[in-house]
Amino acid sequence: MNEKLKTTFWLIGYTFLAGLMLALFSMLTEVYRYLFSLLALYIGIRFFRRFETVGLRIAFFVLAIVFYLLIAVVAAAFVFLRDHQAP
Repeated sequence: MNEKLKTTFWLIGYTFLAGLMLALFSMLTEVYRYLFSLLALYIGIRFFRRFETVGLRIAFFVLAIVFYLLIAVVAAAFVFLRDHQAP
């Protein structure tokens, strides 16, 4: 497989997981929400150990925030549609 394509897939996978963990952290109110915060930190550390270039690290932060926002909006829309059924 092409090395750039493989790196892109790894980048998308890590950023999706980090964005998901951040979205779960922001949606939960119980104490165990901090577990998701620590998981997001662990995913970031794993990514930084695997890829050492500055460009990939910047892309990780940007895409993690983008995935966080997308997941949070989709989850909020799902909750709204579930709770506000038409009569």
